Amino acid sequence: MTFTVVSLGGPVAQEGEEMMRSAGVTSIATGPYPKKDEVIALLARHQADAVIVRLIDRVDEAIMKASPRLKVIAKHGAGTNDIDVAAAKRLGLPVLAATGCNAHSVAEHALALMLALIKDLRRQDAFVRGGGWEKKSYQGHELRGRKLGLVGLGMIGRALAGMVRAIGMSVVAYDPFAPDDAFAPDLPRIAELETLLADCDVVSLHCPLTEQTRNLIGARELGLMKPGSFLINTARGEVVDEPALVKALEAGTIAGAGLDSFAPEPPAADNPLWNLPNVIVSPHIGGVTEEARREVSLQTVRNVLALLRNEEVHPRYFVRG
Repeated sequence: MTFTVVSLGGPVAQEGEEMMRSAGVTSIATGPYPKKDEVIALLARHQADAVIVRLIDRVDEAIMKASPRLKVIAKHGAGTNDIDVAAAKRLGLPVLAATGCNAHSVAEHALALMLALIKDLRRQDAFVRGGGWEKKSYQGHELRGRKLGLVGLGMIGRALAGMVRAIGMSVVAYDPFAPDDAFAPDLPRIAELETLLADCDVVSLHCPLTEQTRNLIGARELGLMKPGSFLINTARGEVVDEPALVKALEAGTIAGAGLDSFAPEPPAADNPLWNLPNVIVSPHIGGVTEEARREVSLQTVRNVLALLRNEEVHPRYFVRG
């Protein structure tokens, strides 16, 4: 039997496309952020067996029902906030995610944001480009000896913990859903988020976006952080109350923020964050290095092909609704 797979938001990496061609799969891709009615028409016309979700506002029940042959929805990545997982469950459609495939890449990006902030790289770069060469005013610091607080202890958080310990940081984590064996003597569990916020020099967010984590970091939480601390967000923009963050940064409540995600995306051209010197930003690319994109694509395609062929898929790739 031949299968049709539709990638919403662009094709997977070349190696993934080649894997599908070798398996006799018809692969179709839309452009970024296709309109809902266009997606429904496309899935119905081609009778898609599988959907790979890349760049689309949301895959809802109407889209899922567009093709009676649809057997699986696969996220090209780990976060599934752009998929109505509850609707998929009602329809009996498994949702898969390439869990962990870009964990190292995101962890490295979080570390890069931390280093850029504490070394004041944004302003130093502009200073030298503007003809400056004065070292006396530089007030950079070291991460060594400081404490990192992880909010969320999945594969990304654990990878980042290993990286920062190597440069002399201590690490604690808050994750009410992580099992006890995820923690260790050099990575202790913090029972309350408030305790972690008040005690850490850097707070890095690695939790999924759920109704419980939406605006998890707001004015109250930012007020608990140390005045010299940094907030890093490589998770989802909606986890942070962005207006509250702007106020905290303007007031000096915290020293700075490194942001790879925003709400909404793309952010507005007049976002007030752009005017703040104590912020460094990137366009949600922490998990899309060439290496990570390739591995995410390959694992996504492996998962889709295995499920379509009624072969075993590792339980860690199934998203629980």
